[in-house]
Amino acid sequence: MYGRAEQADWGEALRRTVRRLREEHPARWPELAPGPPIVPDAALDPDLARPPEQDLHRLLDAVPQAAVLAEPVRGSDGAVLDLAVVIANEAVVRHPHHPEQLSGQAAEGHGVSLREAYPGLWTEPVATAVEEVLRTGHAARGVPVRWDGAGPDGSARSRRERLTVHRLGRRLLLLWTDDRTEEVARAAQRIARVGWAEWTLRDGRLDISPGLAVLLGRTPDTETLTLHEMLGRVTETARPALYRALDRLLTTGADIDVLTELYGVGRPRRVRLVAEVVRDEGGPIEGLRAVLQDVTELYESQRRLREQQEETERQARRADAEHSVVQRLQDALQPRSATLIGLGVTTAVAYRPAEGRVGGDWFKVRQLPDGRALLAVGDARGHGLDAVALMSMLRHALAGLAFTGALVESLGGWLNRIACDDSDESTATAIVSRYYPDRHLLRWICAGHPPPVLLRDGRATLVPAEIGPPFGVLPKAAYRAAETLVRPGDTVLLYTDGLIERRDQDIDVRLDALCAAVEAHAGEPALQDLVDAVVRDMSGPLSEDDATLLAFRFDS
Repeated sequence: MYGRAEQADWGEALRRTVRRLREEHPARWPELAPGPPIVPDAALDPDLARPPEQDLHRLLDAVPQAAVLAEPVRGSDGAVLDLAVVIANEAVVRHPHHPEQLSGQAAEGHGVSLREAYPGLWTEPVATAVEEVLRTGHAARGVPVRWDGAGPDGSARSRRERLTVHRLGRRLLLLWTDDRTEEVARAAQRIARVGWAEWTLRDGRLDISPGLAVLLGRTPDTETLTLHEMLGRVTETARPALYRALDRLLTTGADIDVLTELYGVGRPRRVRLVAEVVRDEGGPIEGLRAVLQDVTELYESQRRLREQQEETERQARRADAEHSVVQRLQDALQPRSATLIGLGVTTAVAYRPAEGRVGGDWFKVRQLPDGRALLAVGDARGHGLDAVALMSMLRHALAGLAFTGALVESLGGWLNRIACDDSDESTATAIVSRYYPDRHLLRWICAGHPPPVLLRDGRATLVPAEIGPPFGVLPKAAYRAAETLVRPGDTVLLYTDGLIERRDQDIDVRLDALCAAVEAHAGEPALQDLVDAVVRDMSGPLSEDDATLLAFRFDS
């Protein structure tokens, strides 16, 4: 009661079905009534019963294989030196690879030298087999031979066949069997890891192919097994399903296609088994035939593919969740407008996110207590949470440091130290500028960032920069400021590299394209319209990196 539950015998139903079919089998096939006994004619002349040479020729013509009746040619020491062809059947004459000199001559009884007709055939194994057959009378089967012949087009080629030698009195009967078809079949079974089996219901005989023998861990020359031995190779976990499938096959006659598992060489192998019953039309089931294919590698590949797909889906879900968090964090940290009041400066900004990713672009526009303005654009390295965290740190640090009234050179040095102290991977590029309204002067530093664009009188040009290293690369780096005098009506554009960089285009080409886009839309009355149009012109169908464009127009 408390012990292990008794395991169901899943093979019992299959055994009952087999017993029933065997019991029903003889009843379905009425035995033939015995005919009258054959009584030999005592008056028949023995000489007339012996087949003449012509009848022997007709008999050999009925043999589908290439066949030759030959007379041994012996030397003075009694050893067989050659074979003289007596009869060559029609299969030899019709065969495109067998010699033409056998046609006609053998039929008339003229001997043809076998060594001359088949160059290279008479080898030591063939000579030994011939001597052994003549001595013992036992046939030599499957003797491998190779001889030089001509193809249908007359080209020379080497033939590889198997030869069977029988003794007929003092003569020898040679039968050629082309083993190419057999070799191709064996190779196909080996390459495709497939084999076949045929089970006969009457005697329980199970014939198997060499491919199946190898699959079961047997030698390729294993030709038969018992059904018990075959089913014994099925793993315990796979037997119930296979037994049910075989029982359904023998009960209904419907083909089956199942995946099972067999013990073979090494670990168990996954095997696809396709089987059908053997029967005459309307007759009883006489057995079954099956084809088995080793699909272990395919099954493992599919399993690994499913695991990779599941892992990809998990990573995609994590990436979507991270992207959502980063996007919300960036939205909270990144302002969507830039406004200065009372300084005679109009500002506009546009941000284009990367396709499926969130980057580290940032900008800062701040009116300072001393009546000046802070204008900055930066790009933190990488994407995702790390980039957003670095972007947030540098942006807020700059906002606080700018209130000290320090020069932009000092601001750049402090931001560089902050990035260096954060981690080895915390690097960023930026342009940090301070505008002096009373002097119409823009002082700015460049930390590894693309240069600004100046739009003046309808023409856009790059402003020469004093380029320093990106923040976070060299702890003691010093930055030099560039000074740009602006006029009323001038527009300065600061941007991140995502606006201009393309893998398939040179950076100088892209900078020229940016200046051309700015000039093309210079007539836009509203600065925001200019910014939006430039970003639209510079964007491709798929953005590899996020991009920010900050523009400020000096009205007075």
